[in-house]
Amino acid sequence: MKRRFGIAAKFALAALVGVAATIAAELAVRTFRPVTFMRPEPPRGEGRAAWHGSIHRPSTTPGLAYELAPLVDQTLPDMHVVTNSLGMRDREPLDATTPGLVRVLALGDSVTFAYRVEEPDGFASVLERALGASSLAKGRVFDVLDVGVSGYSTRDELAALEGKWLALEPRVVILGYCMNDPEIVPAQPLQRAFVAPAWWQHSHLLRLGAQKLQNRRVRELGGGNYWRYLHAPGTDSWGSVVESFARLRELGRAHHFSVVLAIFPMFSPTPWNDYPLRSVHAQVAAAGTEHGFVVLDLLPRFEREEPRSLLLDDHDSHPNAFGHGIIAEELLRLFEERPELLQPR
Repeated sequence: MKRRFGIAAKFALAALVGVAATIAAELAVRTFRPVTFMRPEPPRGEGRAAWHGSIHRPSTTPGLAYELAPLVDQTLPDMHVVTNSLGMRDREPLDATTPGLVRVLALGDSVTFAYRVEEPDGFASVLERALGASSLAKGRVFDVLDVGVSGYSTRDELAALEGKWLALEPRVVILGYCMNDPEIVPAQPLQRAFVAPAWWQHSHLLRLGAQKLQNRRVRELGGGNYWRYLHAPGTDSWGSVVESFARLRELGRAHHFSVVLAIFPMFSPTPWNDYPLRSVHAQVAAAGTEHGFVVLDLLPRFEREEPRSLLLDDHDSHPNAFGHGIIAEELLRLFEERPELLQPR
């Protein structure tokens, strides 16, 4: 009996030492090496999330954690945001009975939303004005609606289209594709502000372990490049894009709309000669073509411009108003070459 008690005491002591060591390691990491990776964000309206929470709200659409709030009119630190009654950064849609109506939905994330760019300078608004002034306007009225939402993945964009925007009966859906669109975990602060954290995310020590594990996968699957890692064949991230493309093709056939896949590069001050994602552009373009989309890769056009001329600043990878103008210019050129895409219903 004494021997059995002694063994149990040793196990208990070892467990106690292990718990104490874990607590000490957690405190040490919190104090000397705090980990921001996958850190839980404060609830909406508090801290950093207040900037985002002021114009977003939890979504009741299946598959979406959040969406733009309707009827917002707020001046934020970097831009003025106004949303309509449907929760899009645009005016109200034209009436469906408008003669010659051609509805175009600009679906995407923060680039499509025109982050830090005033709404009239976003590519959706510029494109609508350009179409209205073009030869394509004869007998047609163009309604280009910006339904982009910051932080959305391709899977989120599909959920928004299927759950909300199909009711607008678009003739064309412009799917704006950014290099982080396969990101299906809540990695960005805006996403984490609307998603309850997993239990392990409250631990700096466990988040450090998760970060190291992801860094290893980035090295193994992406050659050290995070964006290539997101597009690695066989991963859940790239698989989410392929599945979304397949579903979007089905919806297009059922609801009689065409899809234009507009592929945006990663914007940075780095010269275009050093751009590392050309193979990823080709991979996304090939997947779009396979699913019957009209593909517009904007990299060749942007390469004609000095990189800094396209940026809001050197620390923000979103295009400025000049960059949005180029996107609209290239989309107009595509529609002029393919006028059959814009036939009224």
